[in-house]
Amino acid sequence: MRVGEVEQEEFKVEIPFDYNLGIIVLKVNISGEEYDFILDTGAANVISEDLAKKLDSHIYFEEEVRDVHRRSSNLGFTKIEKLSIGDIDFLNTGAAIADLKSSEGFGSLIKVDGIIGSNLMRKAIWKIDYQNQIITITNSTKSLNIPDSTFKIPFSTTLVGQPIIDMRLNDITAKEIIVDTGSNGDFSLSKKTFDALVKNNPSIPQTSSFGVGSVGLYGIGKADSTHFIKVPSISFGEVSLENIIVSFYNFKNSIGNGFFKNYNLIINWFTKEITLVKIKDYNNSTLSGFGFSSAIQDNRLTVVSIFENIENLKLGDQILKIDEIRYDKLLPEQRDEIIKNGICLCSKKEISMVILRDDKELKYTLKRVTHL
Repeated sequence: MRVGEVEQEEFKVEIPFDYNLGIIVLKVNISGEEYDFILDTGAANVISEDLAKKLDSHIYFEEEVRDVHRRSSNLGFTKIEKLSIGDIDFLNTGAAIADLKSSEGFGSLIKVDGIIGSNLMRKAIWKIDYQNQIITITNSTKSLNIPDSTFKIPFSTTLVGQPIIDMRLNDITAKEIIVDTGSNGDFSLSKKTFDALVKNNPSIPQTSSFGVGSVGLYGIGKADSTHFIKVPSISFGEVSLENIIVSFYNFKNSIGNGFFKNYNLIINWFTKEITLVKIKDYNNSTLSGFGFSSAIQDNRLTVVSIFENIENLKLGDQILKIDEIRYDKLLPEQRDEIIKNGICLCSKKEISMVILRDDKELKYTLKRVTHL
């Protein structure tokens, strides 16, 4: 997993990507055929079981691999002799073989054939332009025309090349924060970090919800508490932020595309430095909504998490209708729109909601609440 090289000595390529559910998906070429891969700095390379069979991949060894929920499974590891992105050929990079079509895992959200991870990405410099949905891959920053006004963030790496940084939150330091383009979140930190922050700042503004927080490699996580804090001061590298909402629910610390999409993100594994070119101000100082979040489960739009002090809804309630829009029989195009963009309630101050619980239809009126 630490080997591999780029065939070309000098290279630069610009390629488009799709941006679904806040996740980057790009086209790669293996053995003359195109496949869809997630770009994930928080992981190593992965190929689907179907693709491994198609490529007649040799399994060199098996190893236990954990996902974000600490679920583990023995995965086979293989070598991809040649994977091309645009005109750049990445040679002899390692990859795990995993089931990416699970109805409860990645396959329930985004149809992909694999994951481009940091063990491949560290062989080049990558620029991600979220606004124009263009990725530039090069061997030299000189070709990127980086402006003078930027934010620099030094990083170190894990054994497979994942970029990790330290972050200051008020008066504590959280170490080994993963720069994670495989996450559609903003600042998602561990409960260990939450405990340390609250211990030192007992009066800090906070709230919580209960339910499913995320989807990992092996499926949807178990229902658990997610804590939210409005942190007065956050800093990492040359970046300083004030009054930012941070969520705490998993076993690792990460920064995802919810933050990075406000910048052009340049990751240089040769100098171990991240460069951020600001496109728009990052604003995540208020947490408000109708007290729940939803997701599609078994082709039903379902309540999957509920904020504290929300009494009407329960986990597992099926959403039949919100205002005049029906969700009881999801059409394919409706399902795709929800998966890609979620349910847009941003401009609403009040909604009428019909849910199904224990074979009974119940109707509620919910008002927008400011949680933090």
